[in-house]
Amino acid sequence: ADRGVCCLDELDKMPKSHQDGLLEAMEQQQVSVAKAGVVASLPSRCSVIAAANPKSGHYDQDNTVAENLRMSSPLLSRFDLVFILRDQAD
Repeated sequence: ADRGVCCLDELDKMPKSHQDGLLEAMEQQQVSVAKAGVVASLPSRCSVIAAANPKSGHYDQDNTVAENLRMSSPLLSRFDLVFILRDQAD
């Protein structure tokens, strides 16, 4: 997806190993691939739009955004904009 858009849903459910790979791609702007004895680095210059739900199904204002989303701070810091949408229960 070089020079494209990567859209991710339910980022909070992504395993830690995949989050680490995403962080590498966002920091280095390349992805390392090793398949069938071939090792390559592919460019991954793209915009990332992601959505995540807070743990336990509700946002706890006493916790940080990273804690609420179960996401590492380095990964969260790679996003330029972070929007928190909250629904007030009646």
